[in-house]
Amino acid sequence: MVSPAPLLTRNNNLIQDIIIVDGIPGCGKTMVSAIISSLDRVELMKFCYDIEYYCILNHYNNINLNVAQSMIKLKVDQLIYDLMMSREVNFRYSDLSSVFKTSNKLRYFKRIFQKGDQVIPDRIKKEKPILHLTTHMMSAFNLPILKALNKNITFLSMHRDPIYMIKQNIFNVKNLYNTPRDFQLYYKYKKNSLPFYTKGWEKDFINSNGKERSIFYLEWIRKKIIENKKNNILFNNFYEFTFESFVQSPEYHLNKINKFLKTNITRSTKDTLKRERIPRKLISDGRNLEIYRRVGWKKIKAKNKVDEYIQLYNWAYKDISRKAKKSLDWLISDYKILEQKINEI
Repeated sequence: MVSPAPLLTRNNNLIQDIIIVDGIPGCGKTMVSAIISSLDRVELMKFCYDIEYYCILNHYNNINLNVAQSMIKLKVDQLIYDLMMSREVNFRYSDLSSVFKTSNKLRYFKRIFQKGDQVIPDRIKKEKPILHLTTHMMSAFNLPILKALNKNITFLSMHRDPIYMIKQNIFNVKNLYNTPRDFQLYYKYKKNSLPFYTKGWEKDFINSNGKERSIFYLEWIRKKIIENKKNNILFNNFYEFTFESFVQSPEYHLNKINKFLKTNITRSTKDTLKRERIPRKLISDGRNLEIYRRVGWKKIKAKNKVDEYIQLYNWAYKDISRKAKKSLDWLISDYKILEQKINEI
């Protein structure tokens, strides 16, 4: 007889503070993360797929909550430990998560030559670095994160008008689906291998074109986020905001975030805002980067925000099924309600 698995625990933690910037692909979270990285004591942003996997596996009952929490605690400690020695830090020049895209590049080069290993725990206590993660759609699955990190975490949940997110998600379902570069979790469905996010709408995914798949995906994940909302109200440092309000009034949100983190805006924060073209007159008037162009961004020739929106709205409804139009109607209606609620807080 196999004995029951032991209850996992991790009591001696290195992590002191952590900020997670989360959102659906295409919501602008990497732009916000670049600005967050310029705040005092905040580290450069890192993607951590492991933590996302733990949360998703827990949601679908593949691992229990104790295992997910313990692995997240272990992972964030390992991440901050390695960062303090510039170990496993991204030095690839063109990546958005690269050292070269941060406002404090010299910090990571200096750490290469500093003492490491046994001196790191004391350095973390002294310098109080804030681990900074950028995650994908964890607002729908974040219970293990919130329970594992509790008072140490500030969780930013970012939202954006669905009309502006369709193009990037078309790119994802067309160019990543069922390729070795897609690091999503897959599962068996009849004779198919499908990404975990198709659970419950497999037939629509299989039978739809790229734009329809993108719309159905946005509807599915938004409903998952609504379903998970009850987990977020238990935590003080949970903050929801919209892309639109951030690019128009960044100071309001940065002041809120600073209070959560007990940190400050630095000289480079204003430089980073200027580089990201914030504040903006047009919502989509971002930086003309190759990585953004690759996922569908292009500069819109519009007179104002209304004209910009009408152009995207007309494009979104073109060449899609009646069912996809109904889903898009729901997404737009839901977002108007969400935006109003957030702006009232």
